[in-house]
Amino acid sequence: MRSRDGILEVEFGEYPQQAVSKTLNAILENEFARASGSMKKTGKTYTTDSVEADSYRTDFKAYSHDELGYDVKKYVRIIAMLNDDPTVLSNEVSVKSGDAVWVEVQPIVWQIDEAKKIALSKKAIVAGIRFYKKRGEWNGDFSNTEMNMFLQNHLVKDIAMSSSFSRVSENVDNQRKTRLQKLNPDTTEYSQRRKMTDTETIQNWIEAGQSVLLRGPSGIGKTERLKSLYPDLIYMKLTNNMFPEKVVGSMNLQTGQSIPPDFAKQALLVCSTDEEKKLISQNVQNLYDLADEIYERSKTSSNKIVILLDELLNVKPAVQSLVYTLVLNKLVETGKGLKLPANTVVVATGNQKKYSTVAEDLAEPLEKRFDHILDMEPKVGEWIGEYAIPNEVHPAVISYIFSKYTQKGKSENISDIDYFYEEPDVGEKCLDKNGCNGRTNDPRGWVSISNTLYAFEKKLAAGKFVGIDVEKLLEISIGTKLREEWAREFYDFYNIPTLTPKQIVNVDYTQSDLPRDINERFAYVSALLLADENQVEACRNFIRKHCDPEYLQLYDISWMGTDEMRIEKIAELQAMSLLNDELNMTNEGVGKSI
Repeated sequence: MRSRDGILEVEFGEYPQQAVSKTLNAILENEFARASGSMKKTGKTYTTDSVEADSYRTDFKAYSHDELGYDVKKYVRIIAMLNDDPTVLSNEVSVKSGDAVWVEVQPIVWQIDEAKKIALSKKAIVAGIRFYKKRGEWNGDFSNTEMNMFLQNHLVKDIAMSSSFSRVSENVDNQRKTRLQKLNPDTTEYSQRRKMTDTETIQNWIEAGQSVLLRGPSGIGKTERLKSLYPDLIYMKLTNNMFPEKVVGSMNLQTGQSIPPDFAKQALLVCSTDEEKKLISQNVQNLYDLADEIYERSKTSSNKIVILLDELLNVKPAVQSLVYTLVLNKLVETGKGLKLPANTVVVATGNQKKYSTVAEDLAEPLEKRFDHILDMEPKVGEWIGEYAIPNEVHPAVISYIFSKYTQKGKSENISDIDYFYEEPDVGEKCLDKNGCNGRTNDPRGWVSISNTLYAFEKKLAAGKFVGIDVEKLLEISIGTKLREEWAREFYDFYNIPTLTPKQIVNVDYTQSDLPRDINERFAYVSALLLADENQVEACRNFIRKHCDPEYLQLYDISWMGTDEMRIEKIAELQAMSLLNDELNMTNEGVGKSI
């Protein structure tokens, strides 16, 4: 997780860190003396020095402290050896040499310096270890110090043991298993399992036949995500001025015949025979009986008919009420009620009030009719992998987002992604100097920028801007999409020179074309995402040689996305690289031996 100041914090390993209260210390000491069985050794130990601090000519002498479990927590018992009597510990209890002090074992919280790639423990977790055995012998070589010896030979092992011990315990066959562990046949290590993306989660619910309400700000791809999953979905945009018959159908006043709405007929047509399709198109009187037959037949269908109710939260309660029966029973309230096919799934989208001034509260009865409600947030990784790369969003957009995302150490939390998305300002006090809502950076906006760049470049190549200040034109065009403080920065980033996959394959570049700094490396990585399967090997080799392994990992993840064929291709190339590295190391070793 991230702390309030934005620093990434990670829990890894355990170590005795906090002296317990005076009362608890007395209880633990009493239980230890009684040896009643309520306190047991866990099998883990922690090491300290047993030599007095001022014994400078005495070598380090390790002493192992048993970890003891009591009342679901773990402790270590330490006998105080102090230079200054008495000493006040972290629990504000005064102790003197010879006193027994109980210290609770707790997870170690590490603060990550993402720029320098180092971790610092949030607390000072160990003390009392001499830096050097003898005074005055420091020669600048830390590897020869007593402190380093302790860190490498004892502290690291103590921490690693506590970390691996819990993982081993979870996987021992004779341990008590949870219900999920018993039901799940997956043998993949838990640490190797990935979390499903929002898109995968939504698809999982739909394929299970469960209705879904997607809530979130405009522009983050709620509707587009559904259309990409189900290109043939039945789309219905809800508005406050729409006619009710678009949802519930109508009646022929002359014949008294009920006429179902268009979306219902579309759903029926998906599961109909050729003869049934003719009857449906003619609105025959026995349409209800026909719908019942289709309903029974569709029970065995594995294909889902998705009906999308767009902007459900942006219409008045009177309009919302029209879809109650549709969401709950997949039934259209026309006449006696028209059954939709059994494999129909209703999905709705909308904005919460904090994101839109026209949003409405969803009536509780309707809200409860949805099987799942997902409050969505824009996520950089998902958007790039699931949308930007497959849809060939302009490489400059992808590379800019990558560089900002990585350099700022951002997480997937919405509050951290200020360059990619910001919550829209709502209300009159947030209007700009012209009385208009300010421009908001969001996925939809970045797609618009991508389209602008492609159109601009196409006209530029065709000579449409001869004699025109194209720099100013492009800068203005970008400024209409992004807020001023981001527009200039993105314009400068766009102008970074890069190479194409074709140039990489043909080695059509010189030393001066190679990337020189972090921004240029990101720009190259994203420009080369346009490589096809015949070009990707050369592009990977270029990135590996002229950028950094970090960038190669980023390139691999981004290029393959969720495409199975691309995943296999990258796995093959990674295996080849590993094999070549091993062969090179072997050849180097043989050369040295000779």
